[in-house]
Amino acid sequence: MKIGQDHLKTMRVRQLLVLFFVVFGFSSGQAQEWDFITWHKLQAKGELTKKLSLSVEQQLRLNNNSTAVEETFTDLSLNYDLPKGFEVGAGYRLAWSPDKDGYYDNQHRYNIDASYSRKIWNLKAKLRARFQHRPAPSLFNERLKPEDSPIFVRLKLSVVYDKLKNWKPGFDFETFIRTDNPNELGARKFRYSVSVDYDLPKRQALGIFYMLQTDYSGSTQEFVNVVGVNYTYEWKRPKKKDKTEE
Repeated sequence: MKIGQDHLKTMRVRQLLVLFFVVFGFSSGQAQEWDFITWHKLQAKGELTKKLSLSVEQQLRLNNNSTAVEETFTDLSLNYDLPKGFEVGAGYRLAWSPDKDGYYDNQHRYNIDASYSRKIWNLKAKLRARFQHRPAPSLFNERLKPEDSPIFVRLKLSVVYDKLKNWKPGFDFETFIRTDNPNELGARKFRYSVSVDYDLPKRQALGIFYMLQTDYSGSTQEFVNVVGVNYTYEWKRPKKKDKTEE
């Protein structure tokens, strides 16, 4: 019996080693590009009604080892709570990013979300599906040179441990599925991140996270290390005045 168990353990170790060399050997055998990026985010959010909430976000992203501006944008989103942990939402983003000549072009992006949240033990889990489209400027002006206008379906799983007093550690996994380009159909882009938020007085919070992003859509694999910091303020929903007080 002991010999059989030892043989089984040896077989499992061999299978793990084979999987390790297949995955990392395949990656190392192809051309790769690495970059270090930082994201800086300010956010204000809160309830407008009992079920409707609003979020306003301003973000700055630096790339090229955090020495150049990749993009800055303002993001607006509305979310509506549904029964039994479901939620729907919509968002709009106005972004500015430099072109090859250093001039900033504005870009528009919209998204539609559907999510489901559930508490499991001391964890809060959330699964979100997002339809996202960033139309190219050439779609609105025929005189401009045609550009890429990607459409993605994004699937994201978030888990947060919320039983600590002021700290909220968590992790996320997200995949991008492109639907408009026949040459890039399927899941080609992935994000893995760990984060921790710290609650401050008066409905404020500071957070920091690390994310690894992998992109296999081009001829060269891209690996991006992202470190982000964020500040969040949450306002209270105004209470209705009591008619007896008027």
